[in-house]
Amino acid sequence: MKGARGVLFGWDHPMVNSDCVVSAQSLSGGGALRLLVEFLVEHMPEAELHYSDPTWGNHPAIFEKCGVEVVKKYRYYHKETRGLDFQGMIDDMKAMKEGSCILLHTCAHNPTGVDPSMEQWK
Repeated sequence: MKGARGVLFGWDHPMVNSDCVVSAQSLSGGGALRLLVEFLVEHMPEAELHYSDPTWGNHPAIFEKCGVEVVKKYRYYHKETRGLDFQGMIDDMKAMKEGSCILLHTCAHNPTGVDPSMEQWK
């Protein structure tokens, strides 16, 4: 399981071999999301979960099935420019309650295909 941690933190980072980080393998992105959401419901039931508007069609069904109490959308896609509504997304994130969880598509945003630039990720 060190592979995912190495990619996330960097292969030489002390967290790769730390007992403070746990990794889990899952089947597909939807399966991973299901495991994560079940973990959040069990261990952080007060957390709000935020997902992009729009998002992949099965995401809201996963949240509902797992019993997430507060699910909200954040701005993502700007129809007029067919691009990322970066400022809207940032404004929504700044307004989120502390301790909120944010679902981010790291690449190939589904269903828009619009991704933040490298500069925007920074």
